[in-house]
Amino acid sequence: MTCAARHRSGPPGQASGGPITATLDRLQVSDGIALTELSAELTAEAGLSGQFRGRVNGEAPVSGTLLSTPTGPAVRVRADDGGAVLRAAGVFRTAHGGTMDLILQATGRDGSYDGTLSIDGPRLRDAPVMAELLNLVSVVGLLEQLSGEGINLGEVDADFRLTRDQVILRQGTAVGSSLGLSLDGTYGLASRELDMQGVVSPLYLVNGLVGALFAQRREGLFGFSYRLTGQAGNPQVAVNPLSILTPGVFRDIFRRPPPDLAGN
Repeated sequence: MTCAARHRSGPPGQASGGPITATLDRLQVSDGIALTELSAELTAEAGLSGQFRGRVNGEAPVSGTLLSTPTGPAVRVRADDGGAVLRAAGVFRTAHGGTMDLILQATGRDGSYDGTLSIDGPRLRDAPVMAELLNLVSVVGLLEQLSGEGINLGEVDADFRLTRDQVILRQGTAVGSSLGLSLDGTYGLASRELDMQGVVSPLYLVNGLVGALFAQRREGLFGFSYRLTGQAGNPQVAVNPLSILTPGVFRDIFRRPPPDLAGN
């Protein structure tokens, strides 16, 4: 992480390792993602650590905890509206609501962090890409939800690596009562270019009960393999119609391997 426009306050002659009250106009995390209006209560006794609050790109409020580890800083970030955080970061612009818990751990490489993300109960609303995907697999009822109050994604989990210029999603899942999704691939933070693939499983509550016994990634027994490529604002959506005939345990034959993290 790098810092821009810093102001730090504390008693004159404060001893090293004592409490630090800091306010920062902007903390640049990576290309396209920054914490603004940042305030923190820190200590340097065993490496810089403490509590902080701020906004993602000047919009979504977050709070968190900073710790020092042998490989670098570790950060835990919480938000009452995880969808707002994803929209502000430019990662997922059609998510709304859901309590969020995000953990970032420095890998030891400059600007590189391993992360896990969980969001409880977000809704997907007015999402053209998802509408096109559901239209391709002929799921009419979910299309109606998407244009109304939104599709409840239930429990969202992601395992990823964040670098200065991209998000490498190793595995992402969303498990709701009417829809199950898996996703992996890459997203360019500055270019907004994405190359993602996954499986969409309609009627997950029924499909998933059986699929959990056979399918990987909580994808359901039957589902459609899909791929998203191009600009995040208007990606190309492709669905493999043959994949619905393939039980989840064999579905990887229709997909490339997950992203390789070597060198990132």
